[in-house]
Amino acid sequence: MYPIRIPPNNIRNIYKSIWFSIYNKIDYDYSLPSLTDGIIENLVIYDILDGTRTSLSEKPHYKIRNELEVPYYCLSFIYALSVLGAKSCVFLVHTSYNRARGKKEFERIENSIKKSYKPFKKFLKKYLIKCHCLSLNSNYEVIELLRDLENETRNGKFDAYFLFDYNDEWQKSDKGVKLIETLPEINVYIRHTKFQPSGGWIPHKMKKSSFLYSQNGTTFSNWRYDEIISLVCMALLTKILNENESLDKKYPSYNDIRYRYKRRELDLFAKTIYLRENPKKLFILGSPLGPIRVYY
Repeated sequence: MYPIRIPPNNIRNIYKSIWFSIYNKIDYDYSLPSLTDGIIENLVIYDILDGTRTSLSEKPHYKIRNELEVPYYCLSFIYALSVLGAKSCVFLVHTSYNRARGKKEFERIENSIKKSYKPFKKFLKKYLIKCHCLSLNSNYEVIELLRDLENETRNGKFDAYFLFDYNDEWQKSDKGVKLIETLPEINVYIRHTKFQPSGGWIPHKMKKSSFLYSQNGTTFSNWRYDEIISLVCMALLTKILNENESLDKKYPSYNDIRYRYKRRELDLFAKTIYLRENPKKLFILGSPLGPIRVYY
């Protein structure tokens, strides 16, 4: 069974609808671009998968095995990005620190990889997704399955990168540096359920990235397809609002600095946006003026 039940045109229409809703409601001092071809082409999202044990779905829209919850979430996200024109994305499957929690914890992850391997490969091949499986551990328990995924999807047009057994100390070895160098430059990283960017930092690839918090965990049953698309829109919004605000900092004019100071530090700017009634998803992002909370 595939996690796709929606045609590409529907995805594009939902995306346009959500983006125009943001456009009309944000009432922000920075002008947002209207939707044009190519606006999302340079968006590279790094999704730190999390909340998979604590996110429960009372009424899942699909009945799927627990082992497929995270893989199908990834596939849905990849499919939406590829349809909308993005070229690549990055997922952190797990870090080496997961092993510190004991054998049972890693076996849960290993079992999910093994159970999802066949439907995952079938999906990637059908939708021309090229899978890159990065692991520094040559003795990684499922390394043969990962190499087969890479080989079988080598003709894909969209690059999906997955980090296994990751540790930011990869940069201390030549092999680790070479693996990191294969990644695209990341401009938005998403953290789920934990409002902090700890764990999973990728040196040299996140120098210009901005942070997006999603309060909902990465289980497929927990996300309707329009909600997946809303996550893409939030990442795009984060990217646009925070361009030139990280290590490539470009300071505005003196008048702009005074205005920013007034809004941020005297007026204590904070914005809350509701994109629909009875929202099911919450996103929090930063901006040069202050925090923005978006309910969808």
